[in-house]
Amino acid sequence: MITYLRPVTFAEHPVTQQTYIVPTPSIDALTERVKRLIRLRTPGAIIYAYPRFGKTYSIRYVINVLQADFPESVFISFGCEFKKAPSEDGFFANLLEAVGHKGAAPGSVTKKRIRLIERICELVDRSGHNWVVFFGDEAQKLGVTEYEWLRDVHDKLERRGIRMITFLVGQPQLLHQKTALRQSNHTQIVLRFMIVEMRFDGLCSAEDIATCLAAYDEAYFPQGSDWSYTRFFYPNAYDSGLRLLDQANVLWEAFCTAHANAGFTFDIEIPMQYFAHTVEIALSENKHLDAPDFRFSRDIWNKAIKDAMYVEAQEELRLGLPATDLAAKKRNEERANNS
Repeated sequence: MITYLRPVTFAEHPVTQQTYIVPTPSIDALTERVKRLIRLRTPGAIIYAYPRFGKTYSIRYVINVLQADFPESVFISFGCEFKKAPSEDGFFANLLEAVGHKGAAPGSVTKKRIRLIERICELVDRSGHNWVVFFGDEAQKLGVTEYEWLRDVHDKLERRGIRMITFLVGQPQLLHQKTALRQSNHTQIVLRFMIVEMRFDGLCSAEDIATCLAAYDEAYFPQGSDWSYTRFFYPNAYDSGLRLLDQANVLWEAFCTAHANAGFTFDIEIPMQYFAHTVEIALSENKHLDAPDFRFSRDIWNKAIKDAMYVEAQEELRLGLPATDLAAKKRNEERANNS
């Protein structure tokens, strides 16, 4: 068996650090819809999914694709925070930071508003276009007052000849917000930010899983090297023909079995976070077994699914409760028990 010299340590690899992005059929479909809405200059849309389905992850991917397709255009991503009492100062400081304005904190609210509009106009003017795209992550945390502040930004940019296209990304509560806004006659908010609804799906078939697994075989780190993600963890097996793509049916069946054994009666839909964590566990926890004849067994996948807390996460969703990071919770409990 050959001893390989890897280009980086395991701790430095994107899979270990969970800093990589794997395209999925849902992400690809979302990207195409977002690009079309931008071309049509649709003012606003809701992108919703349950917790841990990979919304934030997918938006990072979408923005990367958009920046490649529209290299001079302006794309701004900002996180939304829940506040019992909305702070106008904090809201505009957050947007100023998102647009890359240095020294976002100082000054009155009025000055922050002015600086925000001027900064956006400056960026758009440099782009050569007359539009800007905003992505608001965890948008279900916004209240009516904050939507009104965002509407002020939209209207001021429109008066300057700039089209603001906004994608609100969040949980299904966004749909309830939209209904509530309609019923309370806040039509102006719905028309600007919520006119289109897009559901972000999980993985629903062996074909979906195959698309994702192929990315581990085809992504390389460092870029330009011959070290695919799969080869990095299993170089001997990889050079003897191991490919994660070939595991698609086995892994799908393992998820289906876990789903059925848990007694779930709803259709299986695997959140991206728990799928990715399953693969990460399988790659990292068994790397000591690397050999030319190594192949992933069904038992390896069953254990990885269990350790990724897939069933527990689905149970939380079934109960209609916020899905927490159960894997992190389990690790914290284990540390507490061992200390």
